[in-house]
Amino acid sequence: MKSLDKKSRKNLIEILKNNYKIECEKLKNENIFLDEENNIYIYNNIPIAFIKDNKIYPTIFLINECETDMNYIKVNIGAKEKILNGADVFRPGIIEFSDFKKDEIILIISEDNKLLAIGRALYDSNDAIKMEKGKIIENIHYYGDKITKYYLNKIKN
Repeated sequence: MKSLDKKSRKNLIEILKNNYKIECEKLKNENIFLDEENNIYIYNNIPIAFIKDNKIYPTIFLINECETDMNYIKVNIGAKEKILNGADVFRPGIIEFSDFKKDEIILIISEDNKLLAIGRALYDSNDAIKMEKGKIIENIHYYGDKITKYYLNKIKN
């Protein structure tokens, strides 16, 4: 596990702010580590970001800790379990859309307002709303995935 130098920490914070609209004051003066084996950024034993396909993404743990204005979709309770098992999001399960663009990283929220996952939009929201079926969001990170298991393992030890 490697501690980020000041420049790398600042760069990570900028990526989270500029790409995902995440503001997190507490990260500015704290040690952040990179678990290079798992490609996960750690702050206070919490995974806050991860690298996938050479791109940095926020974790659901960071989103729950910090201010964000990310776009979202809301899914019905029937879709909730599938998403928590890693399924992508299909049009019939979506009950609410914010205004997002194709390839944007968005929040996947259940109708009881619980954050379930983050995903990549496969369409602009304007196009997705008109669809009756088909995959709308690719599930990138969800409660129950390897990052969640990594986190739960960290707290136990």
